[in-house]
Amino acid sequence: MDAITAFDLTKEYGGTYVLAGLNLQVPQGDAFACVGEKGCGKTTLVRLLSGLARPTSGECTVLGLSPAHEPKRLHGVAGTVLESARLYKGMTLWENLRFFAGLHGMDDNDTLERSSLLLHKLDIWEGRDLPVEQLPTGVLRRGSLARALIHTPKILLVDEPTGGLDQETADAIERMLNYAAREEGTTLFLCSSHMSYAQRFCRNYAILKEGSLLAKGDLETLREGAGVRFRAQLRLGEHSPAPAGFRFVEGAWEKDLASETDMPKIIAKAVGEGLELYEARLIRPTLQEIYTAWMEGGKRKVKELDEPSAPEDVLWEEGEPLPQGDAGEENLAGEVPEEPDLREDREFGEPEHQGSTEPLPEEEI
Repeated sequence: MDAITAFDLTKEYGGTYVLAGLNLQVPQGDAFACVGEKGCGKTTLVRLLSGLARPTSGECTVLGLSPAHEPKRLHGVAGTVLESARLYKGMTLWENLRFFAGLHGMDDNDTLERSSLLLHKLDIWEGRDLPVEQLPTGVLRRGSLARALIHTPKILLVDEPTGGLDQETADAIERMLNYAAREEGTTLFLCSSHMSYAQRFCRNYAILKEGSLLAKGDLETLREGAGVRFRAQLRLGEHSPAPAGFRFVEGAWEKDLASETDMPKIIAKAVGEGLELYEARLIRPTLQEIYTAWMEGGKRKVKELDEPSAPEDVLWEEGEPLPQGDAGEENLAGEVPEEPDLREDREFGEPEHQGSTEPLPEEEI
């Protein structure tokens, strides 16, 4: 059974389509990220999956449950982190966790053990007895994550976990998400506009653009689809000649590669030509680079450099076999192969029916 399925999922607010016919499947146990710019539909998708909004058309399930029709059952096995899903004011951080644990039917011993674990791992133990109103934003955001994880959910739905946060809080949240995924087997469904953050602990991705699914897959699948190449980077001694076909970028020579398997051939040829080679690296495209290429249309045309017709000193051309006796990489010694909105949490209530006349959420404007 998939953790998440969406079929033709559509959400309209006042004539504006925030999601338009989204089809998506996320396997159980995956660490999955939906990435895109603000306004692409990420927050609306989390609200639909968590039962806090109803689709205009289409349908979705989370662990086989309908968020629109079975929200209470869903909240028993899922946790949600949204800007609007906060802690209750008028209570301390500790009291909030006890309250939400009680809603899930946890006894006092399990509540104490689980709360202590979460507060320590998120490094907010010292603030446990402070009223929510007195907690700084970073502690509140970590406390909201603790609330969502109090019942050890099977799936965690997270919208922009680190948006506008200090580095200490962002690091603590990342550690907690990693722990939940690796140690507790929680399926992670993360929506974020921060590509580097999503890439650090997610394995598969969906790229959203203007409410539609543009591409889906692991990093290599998305790279191939966007036409983004690997790059070879060489650092040479100051007296070494410029390698043919390479461009000089920030103190090093770089060249696009058709395949990562071309890298040993370039290294072997450089060594064989007697170049003063200090370092050779294979640079893999980042999620940000791949995302940018998809935004530009996918299958981006790779710019070809103007090269002289192959003189004898050309440093290996793609497709050329290795010279006899070259041993590849093994021969290269030294290679470095605002105060938060404390509105009451509606997560456990039955969501109201939301038609096309409801206002567009602030996150999607």
